[in-house]
Amino acid sequence: MTDWTAGFELPDEQWVFLDAHAVDGPETAARRVAERGGELDPAYAASVLPELRMLCEQAVQLGAAPVAALVPMVPRVTRPLVPATARVVPQLPPEAGRTTAAIAEVVGARQPYHYLPPEVTEVALPMGPGCRTYEVVLEGEGVDGRPALRESVRWFALPDNYPDGVLEFTVTWPGEAAGPEMLEIAASMVATLALRPAGALA
Repeated sequence: MTDWTAGFELPDEQWVFLDAHAVDGPETAARRVAERGGELDPAYAASVLPELRMLCEQAVQLGAAPVAALVPMVPRVTRPLVPATARVVPQLPPEAGRTTAAIAEVVGARQPYHYLPPEVTEVALPMGPGCRTYEVVLEGEGVDGRPALRESVRWFALPDNYPDGVLEFTVTWPGEAAGPEMLEIAASMVATLALRPAGALA
């Protein structure tokens, strides 16, 4: 997808973009947090930096770009201090074909790490047809002994200007976060997802 660049808009100033492929990508994002103007923001930025670095490492492994992280104005008292992320990952279409039905069949299959069966629907996105998947995933055991859960909503879009692939947009957050609110935020973000000629998006 070298001829095209994916982009989406952030919902508010609590979100920051991460340039995962830049040497100082995590530090640049942390600097934005430090420059918000609050008295505690510099110390807050230093505390979130390790998580931003980990997110950048994961993004590089996935080939994700762009990537955004939610760094709340009011710091969380427990980790993760960065409770939500959004990312775009180009994917190859399923073996059965580049169709919403083929994608729905693949992403709708329940896996051992699923706490609940995935919810899959075919949708019409501004950039083209696609599938939406809502998942609740097991992430081990929480501090209280109960299962630790992570929620995510993923869209798999089939844009006309990316005819050989599928564009995956994912927003993920811990299960104790405000689920319905995060679903609304994720929907507002995917509505701005776009593909433009490389260099046309900031």
